[in-house]
Amino acid sequence: MRALSHLPRRLCLATGLLLSGGLAQAQPLPLPPPPAPALAQPAPIQAQPLLAPLIPAVPAPRPATPLSAGQGLQRRIGLPELGLAEGLGFDAGGQALDIPLPRGVPELGARVHLAIDLAAPFPGRHAVELRLRDQILASTPFPEGERRLLLNIPLPDAALAGPEDRLRLDLRLLSEAPGAPARATLLPESHLTLLLPDSPEISVAALFRLLPPDTRVLLRPGPISAAEAAAALRIGLALAASGRDARISSAPPGLPLPAQGGARLWTRGAVLVGDGAEAASVRLVHGLPVLVLGGAAPERLARLLDSPWRDLALAGTLSGGVAPEPASAPAAATLSFDHLRGSLAPQDQAQARWALEFASRDLPAGLRPEALEVALRATPDPGGRPAVATVLLNQVILGGGALDAQGVGRLALPLPPGLLAADNRIEVLLNRASAAGPAQLLPSSLLRLAVAGPPRDFLGIGAAFGTGLEVLVDAPGGALVAEGLNPLLWVLRGLVPAGAPLRVTLAEPGMPATPDGPFLAATMEPPAGSDPLLRFDSGRILLSNRAGRPVLDLAGLERALALQLVTAQGQPGLWLRQLGPLPPLPAAAPRLDQGDVALLDAQGLVLAWSSAPAPTIRVAYPDAPPAAWDPLALLMAWRPWLVGAAWLAGVLLVAFAFLNPRRDRAG
Repeated sequence: MRALSHLPRRLCLATGLLLSGGLAQAQPLPLPPPPAPALAQPAPIQAQPLLAPLIPAVPAPRPATPLSAGQGLQRRIGLPELGLAEGLGFDAGGQALDIPLPRGVPELGARVHLAIDLAAPFPGRHAVELRLRDQILASTPFPEGERRLLLNIPLPDAALAGPEDRLRLDLRLLSEAPGAPARATLLPESHLTLLLPDSPEISVAALFRLLPPDTRVLLRPGPISAAEAAAALRIGLALAASGRDARISSAPPGLPLPAQGGARLWTRGAVLVGDGAEAASVRLVHGLPVLVLGGAAPERLARLLDSPWRDLALAGTLSGGVAPEPASAPAAATLSFDHLRGSLAPQDQAQARWALEFASRDLPAGLRPEALEVALRATPDPGGRPAVATVLLNQVILGGGALDAQGVGRLALPLPPGLLAADNRIEVLLNRASAAGPAQLLPSSLLRLAVAGPPRDFLGIGAAFGTGLEVLVDAPGGALVAEGLNPLLWVLRGLVPAGAPLRVTLAEPGMPATPDGPFLAATMEPPAGSDPLLRFDSGRILLSNRAGRPVLDLAGLERALALQLVTAQGQPGLWLRQLGPLPPLPAAAPRLDQGDVALLDAQGLVLAWSSAPAPTIRVAYPDAPPAAWDPLALLMAWRPWLVGAAWLAGVLLVAFAFLNPRRDRAG
């Protein structure tokens, strides 16, 4: 009887537990989800009735690999690494976030940590919808009365096992009132955490993509060989081209940092040069994956990692590399807009805008941009009003024109040499009277390239380096240490094209270097046969022109690097000379484009000067009618001279009148 007396109480308790479980299922994707055994057919999670108009019903995603805080190695990819140091704003229209991912890493797990701020001028309920490959991953409201939302969501295994090398997350702000002027910001501390197993099986290509932004190229302590120096510079250039802060050192590899919950955080990458018999391999050092470049010619495989063939390095150990191509005269070619950084996606708004970017080092060897050909197509306007296109390069209008009645247009615009820079931005604007339909910048748009002539400034030296580069370094007694390569790596980062052959020659101090091809000479004495503009005499820095007349005296500069464009033995190149102790090198590469003389210090570029006259930039519009002769315009152009002449004539007349007074004669 006593047992039966407790039966109603137990039934009530069981009923309460079932009801609480049913209410728990009504929540919109709790974050993080509680661990539970995978179900064969998971039931859909119903939206909470109060938020039904705000958050749609979301099917439960496939269970993700659990991430244990105390196991494996964590690699965090933050927004600053993606070029979003200020965060990412989005609204009801949505915004995409692309995150690079390594391919072919077994047992890889991932979790996104998002911190989102809300800016809404009017009260109301708001939520954030997160999609992964067009599938809703989460739809979570902001807490009542709060302006910040923190999300910690594991990613399904299927999202990491695909062949794509990027993970696209779509963020959208949902508001209770449609059309509300609300906006959210994904804060810079948001990041994606990748969890690697304790003994990961990583290929060379996957490890190169996984290396953290702070990566060191490590060589053995003491003197290094010319082959090791060439491989260190080449892999350093490849790392810098991928957006990493690469430095060369002789220190041992670092240790992982402890993270919350006993996890190990991978914050600094390492590439070992000259260790091992294989040309390239992946090893574990202190529990961290390390890329090792060895063999007889490590520079060739380092060049492979700086070429489009990098993603084919799918093995954990490789040998071989990129063989040097025979030198030949480059032929004229084109570069499609598909190969530039940017999107060619159609746009529906009346004022469409496309932005594309390219760097000088992205161009084929020995070629320079000569013209732009822009192809556009838009839906014809119902009223017959034409659409007008405008093309800009580095914020300077190149030209424009109207599309025909069918909404098709193609613009051919020459590129003035004075407009090009180390990093270039092309903008195409299309203005329509109304948004009658989509408009697109067609993939047939292209950059027309021509054979580059002899370099006249720092921007032109990259075309000469494309066929090969010889680096001459002062090495007393043939002894060169790893840290002495950092100034060279810093200067060459924005000048050497991807995959260009590179070799190092050790020079004896005090002896003029004799290059055999395009070169960079990091020596105290200028290369043999060169006539540098910047001369050094008794500790003073004197800048002179071609005639030898002093132009600028920089005697107070004590810690700097002087870089000059010179010609030695008939070969174009750069002469780099250290002035006093080596200054601290900033993370960003110096912006070297216009000019043939530059002074560099801890702030980057201090002074850039050109010995040639400044180029005249004149933009011609092919459709513009010839200008008629206008006497008023000619008069206005000479107005200062005419006013000055009239003033001078008046002064002379007044002086003449005073010197020769008029005298009346009597009678």
